[in-house]
Formats: sequence, C-alpha cells, structure tokens
Amino acid sequence: MKLQFGKPVVKLQFAIKLGLASMLLISAGAVSPVFANEHAIVHEKRNVSYEGSTYTLELIRINLKDPTVQVKAIAANHQVGSVQPFIDMMSDNEAVVGINGTYFDAFTEDIDYRTPYGMLMNNNDLFYRGDKETSITVSKDKEAAIQRLSVSSSVIRVGRLSLPLNGVDSYHGDRTKSAWVFSKDYGDVIDYPGVKVAIAADMKVAAFSIDPIQIPAGGNVVLLSSDQTLDSVTKSVKVGDLFSMDQSNVNLDSNTSIPISQLQMAIGAGPKLLTGGVVDIDVERDRFNDPLVTSQANVRSFAGVDDNQLLVVGTVSYSTLDQMANALLQAGITDAINLDGGASSALYYQGKLLRKPGRLLSNALIVQQTDKPQVQLSVNGTLTGNRDGYIEHDVTMVPFRVLLNRIQAEYSWNPADSSLHLSKGKLNAVLTPGSTTGMLNGQPVELDAAPEVVDGLMYVPLRFVAESLGARLEWNDSLYRVNIVVSPANP
Repeated sequence: MKLQFGKPVVKLQFAIKLGLASMLLISAGAVSPVFANEHAIVHEKRNVSYEGSTYTLELIRINLKDPTVQVKAIAANHQVGSVQPFIDMMSDNEAVVGINGTYFDAFTEDIDYRTPYGMLMNNNDLFYRGDKETSITVSKDKEAAIQRLSVSSSVIRVGRLSLPLNGVDSYHGDRTKSAWVFSKDYGDVIDYPGVKVAIAADMKVAAFSIDPIQIPAGGNVVLLSSDQTLDSVTKSVKVGDLFSMDQSNVNLDSNTSIPISQLQMAIGAGPKLLTGGVVDIDVERDRFNDPLVTSQANVRSFAGVDDNQLLVVGTVSYSTLDQMANALLQAGITDAINLDGGASSALYYQGKLLRKPGRLLSNALIVQQTDKPQVQLSVNGTLTGNRDGYIEHDVTMVPFRVLLNRIQAEYSWNPADSSLHLSKGKLNAVLTPGSTTGMLNGQPVELDAAPEVVDGLMYVPLRFVAESLGARLEWNDSLYRVNIVVSPANP
C-alpha cells in the first residue's frame, strides 16, 4: 500500500457552511518586527581549483532566519515510491529552489514503486523512515546541520497494540500496519476510513468506532490502518487502557535524543563530506559501498552549511567525494552531505533548471518563499508543531485552535449570524469574519484586522484573542516566534 504524501484530503469539520472553520489566524498588534534580509536566497556560480583540476560549483545560499522562507522534503506526485519529472515536482510544490534529495531504487523492475533510501520528514510528519542515517536537517530554531540520525522511536502504544506512528495531525492516505494521531488542533471530527480509537484527556481509551468520531476535549483520536479490523483491535485494546506515543531520533555521534517535533525538515542521504570545516568522509561509518558513490567521479549534488550559517544546496561538476569535499571547502562550506547524484543530480532556481536530471526523480529538498512573513507559535515555551501564523500589515495572525486548546478556552460557531464565540472563565469574546468590530464581555471593540476565511480556513488577529482571554505575548525577533504566556492563575 502506498503512502500518499503532500496533498492530504483535508475534510473541514466545520467550514463556514457547516459550522466553525478548522483554523483561525490571530494579531500581535503592537508587535511589529522588522523584516529580515531581503536577499534571503542567493545563487552563485563559481570555479575552484584543487590538485590541478578545476570544478564548477552551482551554489544557492538560503537564509533560514528570513521569515518568508520555508524548507521542506517532498515526494514525487505527493506519494512515496512514485517518480516524476523534476521540473513538475517544483511547479506542483510552488518551489523557488529545489535539489534532488535522497537515493532511491531507480532500476527496480516495478516501475510503479521506486523505494527511497533515506529518511524524509517535515515537522511531525515522518512520511518515510529510510535507512540512511547521515541527514541534512533544519531545526525549529531555523538552524541547518548535518547529523547522523537514527529513528529511535515513532510508535503509538495503546493496550497491547503497538504500531508505527506516521503523522500527528496529518494524513496522506492509508498504509498497512500504521497509525496516525489527531488532536483538536486538526479539527473536531475524524472521518477517514479505518478503526478510530478515542483517547480522553487522561490519556485513556474512551471509545472505538469505524464511523466518524468526535475528538475528545484535551484528548486525541488514533486512526488505525485499514488492515486493522474493529474485532481484532478490541481484542487487544479495552476502554480504560492507557495510550502513549513517542517520536524521536538519536544523534549517533553524540548519543542524544532529538524529539521529532524539534525538527522542521530532515532528509537522510550521505555520505558525510565535511564537519566543522574539515573533510570527514567515512563510507563505512555512513554505510555506503556502491563504487558509483564512493570512488567514481560523477556530477554530484550536496546540501550543507557555510561559514555564515546559511543553508547551502548545489551541484559540483565531475568529481569524486574527496574532490567534491575539498572544492566545497574553498567555497566557504563548513559542513556538507552528499545527496543522490549522477543522472539524479538536479538543481532548480527561480523558474530555471540549472541542472537537468537524466531520469525521473523520487524526492527532493525544496525551498518555498511566501509573500507574508511566517510566524512560529508557542504556548508557555512549548512549540505548537506545524501550525504557523503569518504577519500582514503589521498584524500577526495565528491558528485559533492551537491557541484556544492550549489555554483551555471554549469556542463555538453560531451559524445564524456566522460568528465565533470564545470564552474562558468570566471572559468572553465574539468575532465575525469580515468585520473589524468584535465584542468583548458584551462591549464592542475595534480589531487590528478583520477575521477572514481563506481557502476554507478562518483567520483572526492574535493580540485581541490572546489578551481578551487573559494571556500575554512575548516576541522573539530572531526566530519570528511569538510565545503566548498563560498563567495558571488566569480565570
């Protein structure tokens, strides 16, 4: 069974016609951060010499601290195991930069399934585990690094049932012997095919269903793959059984655990080329034995970090691993990993193919650039996963469910007048899409921006909602991150 990736079938449980839309965006009002460097993405072509030979480097440097920049791992046709023309992958994902990613089985007889070799992950969505440990990663703190990662755990456990966890608040199609976990951040009802297990706020099983099921307040719904039947599940899981989930990687060099939630993106490939400005090639350590990779010269692709802490992706003309590593040193690259190469080597920049691959590709690393600065959201210092906000006209807009669920506020949609009602203790507010006038404890107030519905999602200004419900805001200008501080003493 193939895992569908990249374009989930989002079923809004309460769009404007049906009730409450699945997301809101909220305003930081006085928070008016200055935009990051406008030259967030820079292309450079240069020639360097090493041991009497000249190598051509196509380099693209990306400032990850720029809030308009987003880095992602993608799969061809949004489906793991598929292949697609590289240029189509770029247009389908609205990429401004793209480079081929991990190796894949390009020569299998089954042309309908080309297995990737390395990890592919975005946020809490580990959509392919792979077995290549050396990885290019981007952290939630917007730092790129080369790390040797092993997926130590990505499982759910409930009763006597244990299954691989494929995603949190994301679903891209069925996959055998798997599970997905949904919280109230995702919506109110889960209606995908399969057995669904409702988990109450105390992390105990509350109910089972093959029909659509409500996500309990403060709890979750576990969706099981279609090979799990209701009869088999209820033999292993009982009401009242404890639920737990774990997603983490181990850095094999430092032997430290890294929660998947701390990584924005990861692609496993290799072998490693550079560490800390020193050539660091060990094909046995990185488990590569193919001479096409380890000893023969070819066109190569790489990802790495330069001496200004920028993410750098690019290609190098015909070279061995050692020649490539030394050429990259001369370009100011301090840490680097070898990506798939040869006929798979591909590079895209601002609508142009700088390197055209000789075959259809399985996956890629891409950079997207939005017209609005993206804002990370945390509550009491804990990041809220992949639900970011944005800034428009100096107003910060954030996903409402993420905020309200964590500060334990209540909300409901009134279809009669298309209004959203929020409450926490003695505080209550009313918002209406398209109107800059809201209500706070029965009194009209002017909002920094009108709530609006875009592509079926509703967005509202952050400062009004947060402060109306007794929270305060802290701004991190370097990371474009807003922290909502909720005191236990708040009503």
